Amino acid sequence: MNEFGFLSATLTVFYQTGVDEFNEPVIKSSTFRNVAMNATAQQLHTVASTIVGLTDYDYIESVKTQKESVTA
Repeated sequence: MNEFGFLSATLTVFYQTGVDEFNEPVIKSSTFRNVAMNATAQQLHTVASTIVGLTDYDYIESVKTQKESVTA
């Protein structure tokens, strides 16, 4: 039976840096590598909101992207 094998994970944090000339939000992001396989959603939210909290920007959301391989 084939199984997934964890390769890596990243956390991308989205935040609003202001508005453009049409009063639309300007969204930026930062990506952090080497996220632990067993990191919980609450832990990642705490880290993301703390990182954005160090700036003057508004936190939007964060996304965990995980890469896995299928073993034979």
